[in-house]
Order: sequence, then structure tokens, then C-alpha cells
Amino acid sequence: MTPSHRPTAPAAGPRRRARALAWIATVVVAGWIATASAQDAAAGLDDLLATVDGRVGVVTAQLDLDEAERALARTEADPLALRLDLTRARQAVALADAEARAARFDALTEVAGAWARVRETELQVQLAAAGRDLSARALDVARLRAERGSATRLDVEEAATGLEEAEKNLAAARDGLALARADLAGLTGHQGPVALHPLERERLERALPPDALFEAALEGQPTLLQIAHGVELAGIGVELLDPSFASRAQIEQAETQLAQAEAGAAEARRGLTLRTRALLNAVVTARETDRIARDALAQAREREAIEVRRFEAGLIAEIALDQVRLTTRQAELRAVQAEHGLMLALLDLQAGTLVPLEGWDGR
Repeated sequence: MTPSHRPTAPAAGPRRRARALAWIATVVVAGWIATASAQDAAAGLDDLLATVDGRVGVVTAQLDLDEAERALARTEADPLALRLDLTRARQAVALADAEARAARFDALTEVAGAWARVRETELQVQLAAAGRDLSARALDVARLRAERGSATRLDVEEAATGLEEAEKNLAAARDGLALARADLAGLTGHQGPVALHPLERERLERALPPDALFEAALEGQPTLLQIAHGVELAGIGVELLDPSFASRAQIEQAETQLAQAEAGAAEARRGLTLRTRALLNAVVTARETDRIARDALAQAREREAIEVRRFEAGLIAEIALDQVRLTTRQAELRAVQAEHGLMLALLDLQAGTLVPLEGWDGR
């Protein structure tokens, strides 16, 4: 899912930027120290998700929230602060809080996606290596058959071409794995081995919160929150005007602005409602895809078990059994990809709605 476009926070002043850089530097150095002391430890998915609080975007968003809270405290302590001043300060805190949560959930999705790519490319390398070995055996068989007069030179050439393609696929898979590992290391700072264990089924199949919770969470979305703040300010603008000191034209203009802001908020709410429904449907679809892939894998393994017995009974050649085993590995990769698709659908739902999902919020 493409991350939603969120309103950009106001630019930080020099002091604020200095504090942000200092905090980020501290976090990065601490991450390097932790990484250096755990080079030999295999980091699992949850270990990697736990690193998101040190990501620059997450740290910066938290700094923005802290600054907004301090500004609100100063405004509330000011006996000369006007109603609009207090309202804007409170709105800034609410928006910064939503942005901080959004930044964290986006980071969780990004790290999980990088971990998934490493796991998938590891399997792709294994699959490509098995395919290369099978192609090499097929070439040997073709040459042997040609020597004995049961295959042509063209058969040997085709087998040799198949081996070249298999070797290219293996090289590409290894390159992809190196890139995936580098991407994950860049996101998390972890340079050591990565544990690529299957995800717990209970974690993937856990029931979602009720729809009412997702509907209520719409009001806390940064996009809608900013629009709602505009409605609130427009409403205050109407309330602050009085015929004793404001012209009828000024009052009507303020009322028009309020009506326009309310219409914009209603339209934004409808759009976010549709988007939330799409994210929920994506989880349903991903769960069905995951189920189908697991069923296909079970069938492939059952078929392989049958072919093993046939091979042991002398009914099929070893190369035929290797082909069946390769088919099983392909089914394993598809099952892992479907599993990851479900994981990312859940994380996309969490990031797109800001509703924490048990087992996926990195806590």
C-alpha cells in the first residue's frame, strides 16, 4: 500500500533542529554500540521491529510532539492568551501526536517489509540453486543419452542453454539477497545474522478489532484531523463576531468559510471511510490467499511423499524425483510470499488507520 499523504509539519527553528540532530546522533551512536555488541546474535522480526523508535523519522516526529506540548504549556500559562491561541496550541499537540503515531506505524511496516524481502530472497536463492543443480543433471542426462544414441545434439544444446539460464537466475537471486540484506541493515542498523523463522499462525489469524473502532479512529487521522481543526477555527471565527462591531458582510463571509470547511471535512471523512474499508478488505483477501497457498503446499508435500515411495520402489528415476522436490520448493516460496502478504496487509491496516493491532504494534 502506498503510504497516505500527510500534512507536513512546520519547519523547525535553529534551536529545535539542533536538539533534533543531537537526539538523532545519540540514538544512532547507541544503535551502533548495541549492534556491535550483538553481531553474533540472530535478530528476529520482533527484534528488528523494536528498532523503529530510533529511526530518524520517528525521533523527529516525537520531537515535534514534545515541542508542541511545551508550546501548549506556555500558552496555557499565559494569562493574556486568547481563545484562538489556546485552540491552535491544543490542535498542534493533537496533530503532532497523530503524526508521531503515524510515523511509527509506517516505520514498522517498512522494517517488516524489508525483513520479508530478506526471507523471500533467501528462499529464492535456495530455489535457484536447486534449479541450477537440476539443470546440470539434465545436461548430464542429455549428454549420456546422446552418447547412447537416444538424444540429438539439439537436445544437448537445449539442456546446456537451460543450465546457463539457471546459473543466471541463481546469480540474480544472490544479488537480490545482497540488496535485501543491505536494505534491512540500512533500516535497522543490524549488521549481524537475521532469524528468518516462519510467523506464528495465531499472530496472523488473530481477530481484528471491531469495525466501530476503525470508524472512531477516523477522527484521529492526521489528514482529517487537520481539516477538523480548520472547521473548529472557522466556527470560533463565527462565534467571535458580533453585529455590534462586525459588518453583516464579515459575518456572512465567516459563516460561508465555516460551511465550506464542514463540507470539506465531510468529503474527507467519506474518502477515509472508503480507504479504511479497502484496507480491511485487503486483509480478508490476503487471508484467503494465504489459506490457498498453504493448502497448495500441503498438496505438494503429499505428492512428494508419494513420489519418494515410487522412487524407492524403483518406479521413477532420481531426476524425476528431483523435479518433484523442486516443485515442492516452489510451493513453499509461494506460501511464504502469501504469509508475508498477510503480514503486510495487517501492518498496512494499522498504519492506514492508526489503530494498534495486537502483535503488530511493536510494543
